[in-house]
Amino acid sequence: MNYEPGSTHEPHAPHSTHEVPAPGDPGAADADTGTDAGPAPAVHARGLSVVRGGRTVLDSLDFDVPRGQVTGLLGPSGCGKTTLMRALAGTQAHVTGALDVLGRPAGDAALRPRTGYVTQAPSVYDDLTVRQNLAYFAEVLHPGRAARTTRREAVDRALDDVDLTSHADVLAGNLSGGQRSRVSLAVALLGDPELLVLDEPTVGLDPVLRRDLWRLFHTLAADRGVTLLVSSHVMDEAERCDRLLLMREGRLLATGSPSDLTARTDMRTVEEAFLTLVDRAEDAGTAAPPRQDAGPARPHPEAAPHAPRRSAAPRTAATTARVLHQLRHDPRTIALLLLVPCAMIALLRYVFDADPRTFDTIGASLLGIFPMITMFLVTSIATLRERTSGTLERLLAMPLGKADLIAGYALAFGLLAVVQSALATGLSVWLLGLDVTGSPWLLLLVAVLDALLGTALGLFVSAFAASEFQAVQFMPAVLMPQLLLCGLFAPRDAMQPALSALSDVLPMSYAVDAMNEVLRNADITATFLRDAGIVTGCALLVLALGAATLRRRTP
Repeated sequence: MNYEPGSTHEPHAPHSTHEVPAPGDPGAADADTGTDAGPAPAVHARGLSVVRGGRTVLDSLDFDVPRGQVTGLLGPSGCGKTTLMRALAGTQAHVTGALDVLGRPAGDAALRPRTGYVTQAPSVYDDLTVRQNLAYFAEVLHPGRAARTTRREAVDRALDDVDLTSHADVLAGNLSGGQRSRVSLAVALLGDPELLVLDEPTVGLDPVLRRDLWRLFHTLAADRGVTLLVSSHVMDEAERCDRLLLMREGRLLATGSPSDLTARTDMRTVEEAFLTLVDRAEDAGTAAPPRQDAGPARPHPEAAPHAPRRSAAPRTAATTARVLHQLRHDPRTIALLLLVPCAMIALLRYVFDADPRTFDTIGASLLGIFPMITMFLVTSIATLRERTSGTLERLLAMPLGKADLIAGYALAFGLLAVVQSALATGLSVWLLGLDVTGSPWLLLLVAVLDALLGTALGLFVSAFAASEFQAVQFMPAVLMPQLLLCGLFAPRDAMQPALSALSDVLPMSYAVDAMNEVLRNADITATFLRDAGIVTGCALLVLALGAATLRRRTP
């Protein structure tokens, strides 16, 4: 596009000249809610409210966002902008009132491929390159082998849009803050969205980057017909918007174009107009949400019918590959996963160097317990990392099922569990001389099942816990009772009846029993099959519970 010298934003459609009711004006509540002839608004809200912890965060908001324009959501920090953005993206809980996005209720699964959501923090993976980040999110949006060309073209275009082609193979964590913000925006552009919801995308950027981003926003609206809702607490960005929603303390002060607002208040700038509206609201004792006209909209092509959801397998495989890519950049975690169980088994062997029979008795049991504990410790903060970095909120606003995410993690760590168990079993049997009657391959099978159970328990805690501190508190609560009651320290049938009954419902008990069956019997017994089946069933059940517990919406 061609820009006028010295302009701060691109020319756009003429603003509506409808007068914007000021808070407290008689008839503000009864103003006409109709819109000019043209397409339905991209966002339509009436009586939109959110109450959190007894506090009203959004209070009966009425507004429309016209298609094909850049609408600014402006207000001071803490006024409810982020909550409103989350409501539009479908990740906010406890939303009441009417809120339609692109003709569907907000949060509808059909909207996820049609909207792009950028959170305040750059919601990308620091331990992946820029291209790897975009490739993963592109596969969430366009899964399957048939879409490989589409994904590659989408990634290349998004890199070009945000001018990061030259940094495509740099780890996101090594980029500057402004560059990471542009990577986050590039992710939102991958699916060719009809609506972009951008939560303070220019915060912390230098003036040149801010100017370039605003130019991009207007280019997207003018050339591709994209609707953008951009939040900010910087009032000088108001002049760059086609229309504005001004918020304070969870309510709308006014809506309209920048020229409408300044004319209505007889002020020179939007900041002065905002302060005038605040004063009027305080004088009136309320900031009644104004009814407003959506104003003229640029033509927007009719949306294609939403395609039915594809198989979950490609998205699960994409998540598995992404987690393995991340682990490749984290050698310390790989070392912890693969070497700690081996080190513990070796230490145990030399603790009982003078009594090899004791090592044989408890070594088989611990061969399953050590990998299980290690996998639990590593995976118990897996989805918490996603939540704290903001990537979980972004993913759950996209067409990715919760089960897809959990299963992807389980497969990635499950592959490591196989390698881990093979190393520990080989070390125990062939180097440390662990004497078992049954096949070492059965010992390996049970060790793998135990490690998978630890993975499942860790992912469940990670999905259930609200913070890393809370996850740490769950560790002893989940592991210690199982370790004490599994029969390793005292026979289960010699325990008090209540403890024995509790032991019967703990999966680690059956993991130890399965190992003992291999230790004592050359053949595969019915008891072994039962115990191995219970461990497998528990792992699958816990994974399902983890997926069900993972919250798509923020309280």
